[in-house]
Amino acid sequence: MVKWNPLALKLLMWVMGILIVAGSGLGFIGGSFFPFDSYFGVTASVAGVAFGAGLMIAGFDPVANVSWVRALILYAILQVVYQVFDQIAIGRFDIVAFIISILAGVLLIVLYPNKPELWMAGTMKMPSGMGGGMSRSKM
Repeated sequence: MVKWNPLALKLLMWVMGILIVAGSGLGFIGGSFFPFDSYFGVTASVAGVAFGAGLMIAGFDPVANVSWVRALILYAILQVVYQVFDQIAIGRFDIVAFIISILAGVLLIVLYPNKPELWMAGTMKMPSGMGGGMSRSKM
């Protein structure tokens, strides 16, 4: 299974990118009639398409684009929270979005090869000669 992890991670990033682009693209239809998402100068459907496209591009080398992997995990968590809140607040629940988000989030965590980097648990190193301007004794 370890042999297939890089390919599986790339495919997962691509599939989620495609699903987000397609779902956001369909949001253009609803946004045409009720443009609530553009009141603050941002169109949610365009943002979703850009996010999905970014995921697909990052999917070529997910290990080198760890921030995009983190963003997709955050998206999965927020989607699960949103579905639970939607069910409690107005009685509407999208089981497909809920299941896909849980599966994608779990698979990303399982498939990502460098867990400490994913969780930003590595040590932060300052490049030599680029001190913070304050000596250690003054901190």
